[in-house]
Parts: sequence; structure tokens; C-alpha cells
Amino acid sequence: MATFDWGVSDEPAAPTGEPLPVEAADLPEVTELQSEGWALAPEEPMWVFLPAIWPGTHRAWVADRSTRWVENSRDGVVLDRAPWPADLYEEIESDVNALLAEAGVPPRPAGRLWLLKPPPVLTSVQDVIDQVIELALAAGSELVPSCNPEFVRHAQRTVQELFGR
Repeated sequence: MATFDWGVSDEPAAPTGEPLPVEAADLPEVTELQSEGWALAPEEPMWVFLPAIWPGTHRAWVADRSTRWVENSRDGVVLDRAPWPADLYEEIESDVNALLAEAGVPPRPAGRLWLLKPPPVLTSVQDVIDQVIELALAAGSELVPSCNPEFVRHAQRTVQELFGR
């Protein structure tokens, strides 16, 4: 049976400050953690479960005080941009949690940016993702790489094997 751990009681890896008008990757605490070998967890829908299956020793979080922008453009030229309104954040989080529920994963704690470290046998989080996909697409596999129960279980087994658990 799959178990999921969002590290709800884990302390943040950096102190919380005021919101900043920068992307998540440009937050000072994120750039510092990246210099120590951490990588932001992917936010693509098919990977939103990844922090919940990653070993707690190789997973950290910081408060999301970044800004996401809505841009209006024409012919590739940005005409204006504005921060996402609060209701859009809530809608996105609700959509993510609905996707997680469909995959059998409990809702994630809101307002966190997740950072991951790869297992000692690989050099990056992307290497882990590549291994998960490669094994899912192996000959004879019927797994569909997306946030669904079968793929999540496959990813969890693969991550555990890569971390030697």
C-alpha cells in the first residue's frame, strides 16, 4: 500500500519573509538552497505528487512568497502584466488537490515551495524523473505517465529503490 508524506510538521528550510515580486527560482532562500544541491520540485501537473513520495531526508520546503504573473501580450510582445489575484491561487491549488485526490494522494499543504535532493546514485532530480519515465515506458509496460494511481505507485517504488529503501 502506498504511503504519502507531505512533511506537514517539518519546519521550513529558511525563515519566512514578506512576499517579493520575483519568480520562485529567484527567491534568495531558494537560490541559496540550490547552491547547496537542492532543486525546486517540478510544478507540472504530472509531478505534483513528487514531494509526497520523496524521502524526508532529501526534501525541504520554504514558504512561497514569490509572485506569479498574468501577462497580456500581442504578437509576442508583453503589453502589461499583473500579479495573480488571490482567487486564481486558490483555484490552482484546488485543481492540484483534485488531481492528487484522483491519484489517491492526500492534498498538499498550501503555500509551500518544495525542494528536493537527488539520491546519491544520481546527480539531479531530473535524472530521477528520467528514470521513472524510462521504466514506465519500458517494453510491455501499460503505465501511462501522468498523475494517476498506477503511475504514482510506480514512481514511489522507483524513488524508494533509487534511495535504497
